Amino acid sequence: MSKGRDRSSIEDMRKRLYSRSKGSDSKKRRELNPIDYGAKSGWDDQGAKPLFKEKKKKSRSMLSILLIASVVFFLLAIAISAFFVFGGSNVVSSQNIDIEIQGPTTISGGEELSLQIAVTNKNNVAIKLADLLIEYPDGTRSASNISKALPRYRETIGTVAQGEIIQKTVKAILLGSEDTQQKVKVTVEYRIDGSNAIFFTEKIYDVTLVSAPLSLAVSNINEVTSGQEVEFDVEITSNSNTIIKGALLSVEYPFGFEFISSTPGPAFTDSVWDLGDIQPEGSRKIRLRGVIVGENEEERVFRFSSGIKNERDEKEIGVAFITSLRSVIVKKSFIEVNLALNGDRSSEYVSALGNEIRADVTWVNNMPVSVADIEIEVKFFGAPLDKLSISADRGFYDSSTNTLTFSRETNSDLASLSPGESGQTKFSFASLGQSSGNIFKNPEILFDITVKGKRISESQVPQIINSSLKKTIKLASDLLLTSRSLYFAGPFTNTGPMPPKVESETTYTVIWTINNSSNTVDNTIVTATLPSYVRWVGQTSPINEDISFNSVGGQITWNVGSIKPKADVSSTGQREVAFQVALLPSLSQIGDTPVLVNEQTIAGNDRFSETAIQAIKKELTTRLFTDPSFATEDARVVE
Repeated sequence: MSKGRDRSSIEDMRKRLYSRSKGSDSKKRRELNPIDYGAKSGWDDQGAKPLFKEKKKKSRSMLSILLIASVVFFLLAIAISAFFVFGGSNVVSSQNIDIEIQGPTTISGGEELSLQIAVTNKNNVAIKLADLLIEYPDGTRSASNISKALPRYRETIGTVAQGEIIQKTVKAILLGSEDTQQKVKVTVEYRIDGSNAIFFTEKIYDVTLVSAPLSLAVSNINEVTSGQEVEFDVEITSNSNTIIKGALLSVEYPFGFEFISSTPGPAFTDSVWDLGDIQPEGSRKIRLRGVIVGENEEERVFRFSSGIKNERDEKEIGVAFITSLRSVIVKKSFIEVNLALNGDRSSEYVSALGNEIRADVTWVNNMPVSVADIEIEVKFFGAPLDKLSISADRGFYDSSTNTLTFSRETNSDLASLSPGESGQTKFSFASLGQSSGNIFKNPEILFDITVKGKRISESQVPQIINSSLKKTIKLASDLLLTSRSLYFAGPFTNTGPMPPKVESETTYTVIWTINNSSNTVDNTIVTATLPSYVRWVGQTSPINEDISFNSVGGQITWNVGSIKPKADVSSTGQREVAFQVALLPSLSQIGDTPVLVNEQTIAGNDRFSETAIQAIKKELTTRLFTDPSFATEDARVVE
């Protein structure tokens, strides 16, 4: 019974659950009764508040504040912008100063550059005391005077009103190397009311030099044998439509090159030529000669540069327009020849006038085959050569051609030279000194040595081969010092006993005379010391000569400076000075001829030979041989 009822109840419930409509007999839910927790009074004042309700209220409040603040800020920004735009402002911005530059973007070096510059004031107020400043690249010249450097240009433009446009045209000549970009900086400097500060706006204008103001062409042979002379023909041509003022050519020589000469000659040392002012389309030509020495297959590179003078140093290029590199390959000589002068193998040798010089000539066959009938010629050049002094070992000197020849007729060793075989011979010579009565200005002796021989080629045909060598001897000036002591003669009146007496002071006059023969000598100085028993009196003549005495060490110094030679028509080549000394003999010197001035030295720098020269003169005593009134017995000290 119970099971049947349970099934019936379950079925009824299932029908009600899945029924699509509610029947009239559907049961209503019973309402829940409220529960009273019996909270104490005062809960709102002392008890905990519902937290989730408070947080929601705070979040809503913050969002409202942010929204209101954003709206206020937006409205304020609009108001401020409107004030600046429509209400006017006294604030000046450099971004509102507009600089517009019009001109060519490419130009030839030496051509006039013209720039049109427009300055616009887009501020709402005027700018005051405005200047236009143009800064040009190095080497820029004035368009009106190319000899005047133009590193910068400034022009006052004064007050520029609101919205005003100032237009200016500036001109200059740009000088520089080919295919280089030049930068021109344009700056507007100005002031505003109420401020002493200087404000500025700047703009860079780029222009490219498509060609140099000068072109440089160098021609030379590409290969030389070691020791062979080489020539360079250099031509500098103006590409500018204005005069290039103060142009220079500078050459950097490689190691192993010795400069001989050039046409025209260099202006400074042996590597800088002053080209002067070159007219438009004008040109300058220079031929320079020298000798290259090097190992086989070595490359020697020459650097030729042309430009205008440095304003601070006229010997240097301030702005280089163009540079050319030329290389020469050094080949080994078929027959190598060398010359040593007193053992010195350098291409330039310095000797004193009148000195005898020994010359050693050596040769070697660098070819893989034998060379026959070798002939060596030494040709002399130079007026100072003493032809009578030439002496050769198994050689013949022809005075009519000034040539010394060594051949198989004079030296059997020269009949044939096997591969790698070498040989040697010698000769000697001298230059004419002052004693010959000849005067030479900047004297030198030159050698031109040529070696010739025959070899058999691969086609069994005899061929002439040769090599050459050049040598220069610079003769230093003959700087002579003559010294003499006097008593009865000279510019001073001497006192004291004659002959000199023990413990009695006697004064003497000393005269130094310098004679210079052939070259200007710089930094000439004469020095000597006085013995302890000789006193410096202090009298000198002439008074304009720079002669001094140092009591510490007792040294006399005569600073002569530069002295011209006799070979110079404007000079006698002579300088002279006199001074007075006092001798106080002692008992130990009775019967002696005391020294008045110790050994004297003269030294200087020979400008032509670029060497230091020096000569020494022996001491002066009381033997006054150059005094016309001197008696021999007056030389010795008496009691």
